[in-house]
Amino acid sequence: MSREAADVGGSGPRSVALTTLKRFAPWIVAAAILYFVFERVPLGDAWGAAREANLVLFIPLMAGSVLLWFLIDSAAFSFLFTRFNARLEWSEARTLRGMTYLLTPINWNLGTAAVVLHLRSSKQIGAIESTSTLILYQMVDGMVLGSFALAGLMLLPDDSDGASLRNVVIGFVIFQFASLAILVSNWPRFQIFDRIRGIGLFRSHRAAMWRDVLVLVLLKGLYFGVFVGVFWLGGQAFGVTLPIGLAAAATPVILMAGALPITPAGLGTQQAAMLYFFSAYGAEASILALGLCFPVALLCLRAVVGAAYLKDLPKLRAAIAEQRAASANEPSAPPPSPTVDESARSEP
Repeated sequence: MSREAADVGGSGPRSVALTTLKRFAPWIVAAAILYFVFERVPLGDAWGAAREANLVLFIPLMAGSVLLWFLIDSAAFSFLFTRFNARLEWSEARTLRGMTYLLTPINWNLGTAAVVLHLRSSKQIGAIESTSTLILYQMVDGMVLGSFALAGLMLLPDDSDGASLRNVVIGFVIFQFASLAILVSNWPRFQIFDRIRGIGLFRSHRAAMWRDVLVLVLLKGLYFGVFVGVFWLGGQAFGVTLPIGLAAAATPVILMAGALPITPAGLGTQQAAMLYFFSAYGAEASILALGLCFPVALLCLRAVVGAAYLKDLPKLRAAIAEQRAASANEPSAPPPSPTVDESARSEP
């Protein structure tokens, strides 16, 4: 076989090099970002600031927050999939969320894929159906995060740098709400919107009622509100005194920077975002110390939560095997479609 044929077949040197590059690219990007961060703030200064921080306040704050995030997120999972796909008990949702805590730090998309695969194996929920539900969940995320940013900007003085961003954030929030409203409701009745509503990935949106959206908004509002509190109170533990408005406005950007799939677990991107937003309210070494301690504490504490649910892994596997055996002995049938009372839909 020629080298060209081997490369086309995916087993040649070029293919191996590309695969290796893709595997290590996030770490390379993280190293590059951290290089410029440490050029601005030496690592030794950040380490000294971390040693002087009030960890008696910070560690219990992080531990309580991780537990609260876990309970809220798993409750939202249970509500979502029970409402739109198949019954998922809160205990099952906690186990599923705990398992993803061990995968998400490696790659956020890997954690999402694990949810889809588990629901497909244990509940016979098709990939399109579960992905649709997760897309609805993420759209509510965007709307809530935008609302937090807008509320925070409104609390800042008119002469601050954030004042110029208000119109941009207002436009973002309106766009998020309008997109969700078009998919959930039957208005406006234009052909292009009807075609979009008919796409399989928006199946859960079409089954959703406004009360479902309200429940998700309340859950995610509490979820992201805890992050605002962590940055506000956690900053004080490191000598960084933030206005509550800035903490609310910066939290969505910091979280989205951490969710970008360009670095592992947001390494480098979150620290750079914190330095950008918080530099006027504390020593840069203290800000960087907060930026480094936050993800480390988050990952370690989430790993503890995930490890606590590893004991349920055999039970999950047994349940999946039982479901597979039952489905193999029954004639295949499409999953039941959620009933939608079109007359009950409220127009936005």
